[in-house]
Amino acid sequence: MAPEINNRKPYSGASVDLFACGIILFIMVTQHPPFTKAIPDDPYYKLICIQKEDVFWKAHARNKPNGEAFFSEEFKDLITAMLQYEASDRPTIEQIMGHPWYTNSPCATIEEIGVEFDRRKTLVDAENENKRIEREGERDLKKQ
Repeated sequence: MAPEINNRKPYSGASVDLFACGIILFIMVTQHPPFTKAIPDDPYYKLICIQKEDVFWKAHARNKPNGEAFFSEEFKDLITAMLQYEASDRPTIEQIMGHPWYTNSPCATIEEIGVEFDRRKTLVDAENENKRIEREGERDLKKQ
């Protein structure tokens, strides 16, 4: 939740939603949230509040492949902007859509997405089939 929600202050729905989008985007890239709670006392969020973004990104890069090179400068800039403590310091949706990370990042085609979904479905189906066979085998053993 955005800091203004945590602080029970009046808020703009759009700004709060874009803050949440920043968290979701961070999770999509890193597989974990950027901080526990968007309050100045949170160890990670505090780094954004006190403008120590470089330390924030170094901490998150520690266990990533390629270390600090895991995050592009454009990604760090966009996420840092989206997660600002003051809502007025956060970008608008138009600014986000014009940001270099958004406009210059590679994007999968519809066909590539379809192929990937098919690949994942095949894996899930195979796993489910293996579980079904295993359950049948267990039932057969119990009958003996």
